[in-house]
Amino acid sequence: MEGPDFICIGPKKTATTWLADHLKFHRDIWLPPIQELNYLNGTFSEHRDRPQLRLRWDRWSIFKRIVRNKSFSADADRAFLRMAEPLAHADAFDLGGYRSLFTPGRQRITGDISPMYASLEGADFDRAMPVLDQARIFLLARDPVQRFWSELSMHARKRTFGDVDYASIETAHAFFNDPERRKQHLLSDIVERWRSALGGDRLRIFFFDDIAAQPEQSLRAIVDYIGADYRKRLALVSPARNRKAGGVRLVPDDDAREWVRQAFEEELRACEALFGDVGARWRRRHSGG
Repeated sequence: MEGPDFICIGPKKTATTWLADHLKFHRDIWLPPIQELNYLNGTFSEHRDRPQLRLRWDRWSIFKRIVRNKSFSADADRAFLRMAEPLAHADAFDLGGYRSLFTPGRQRITGDISPMYASLEGADFDRAMPVLDQARIFLLARDPVQRFWSELSMHARKRTFGDVDYASIETAHAFFNDPERRKQHLLSDIVERWRSALGGDRLRIFFFDDIAAQPEQSLRAIVDYIGADYRKRLALVSPARNRKAGGVRLVPDDDAREWVRQAFEEELRACEALFGDVGARWRRRHSGG
């Protein structure tokens, strides 16, 4: 079978980097050297002429390559980059080319972890369905209000939107109402779109709260779901390790916090209907009482 054995959709700030880091320490799993391919939503051109398409020899890149390939050999990465280069410069969508990106890891379980796949809709699903039909699909789901503030905090650290007040109600309003970003904000809509496209109950959901509270049990559950043997994990790093933890968090002003709470009220009710106790806990967390 060509193509990924599993596909993990985000959205952003739902522990996808944590997951990728720890799956690389499994003997039977191989992940591409570009962590977020984002190819199925047609944005692979973002990698064009960027360092990700070159084999790098700094210490961190070498370490990641050894962990990913479980070997000092760079052959798998070279093979991947040879196939990725023309895809990044191609104008047409090439599902066969995408599938070929996973052939270097064909002796292992391979996967695509791309948060932007949470935004897929309509025609995106139609053209990707031959791949989706053969892969195990799962979603990392997080309290949408907490996820919103976590992503906005990331943008504040990176100064993504320039010299604006990231803690203000104006920025929160603009960020919430951006049409493309709303596809990531509304978890219930993500679930509905993916379940409708896949049919049946093929979308497996793992919750961010469980990952934060019980990282080893959560990692074990994900590894079992994608068909790997958890006992073959290289126990070099604790599952509790999250290299992105500890970043400075945005402290929104009171007006912004209250506006966001109200903006997500309907979404939190939808999540309670979808996820039961988990969604109810999220709603109570932001009840405003």
